[in-house]
Amino acid sequence: MIRARVILTIIMAVFIMAATAPAARAATHTGTVVETITGGGYTYMKINEGGSDLWIAGPASTVAKGETVSFSEQVWMQNFTSQALGRTFPKILFVSGVQAAPSAASSPVAVFAKVQTIDEIISKKAELKGKAVSVRGNVVKVSENIMGRTWVHMEDGSGEKLIFRSINGTAEVGSVITATGRLETDMDFGFGYFYPIIVEDATFVK
Repeated sequence: MIRARVILTIIMAVFIMAATAPAARAATHTGTVVETITGGGYTYMKINEGGSDLWIAGPASTVAKGETVSFSEQVWMQNFTSQALGRTFPKILFVSGVQAAPSAASSPVAVFAKVQTIDEIISKKAELKGKAVSVRGNVVKVSENIMGRTWVHMEDGSGEKLIFRSINGTAEVGSVITATGRLETDMDFGFGYFYPIIVEDATFVK
């Protein structure tokens, strides 16, 4: 039991470090959930990726069988025993979280997104939730490969800042760009990282 607690403490520390500091680019996976089990504060998922199955585990979440998710490699464990499940996994990947893989239907199209100020978007977040939003502004911070995404922090002179997350896109600090994506609210990525407002599946144009 003590050994298991020590292992979980180390894993949690790695998650927090990965979420708060840039790191070497890790492999990103996308696959279909074929089985889920929750116990001991973790959700264990069997993922089919390209015809091969692998087990992953992350913070407890409500992920349904059949969903397509993406995630980045954090910590691989060999012969890991979950005391809560009473089960040993020969090989399992611990991740900081999984994200719904973007589809053509959910990806925002820039031409349909009216450019607004960040202040306007925040004030209308309930109305804009799930819709495409677009901001023209300055890039003040870029964090790559955090939870399988690039996080681009922007400000536009309205007094507020907004984070845009992208799988493939990125931007340079100090550049002026137009960022477009799907607005989401009350996003909880675990370990205290909660965002009342954030933009997903973003694209960036100078």
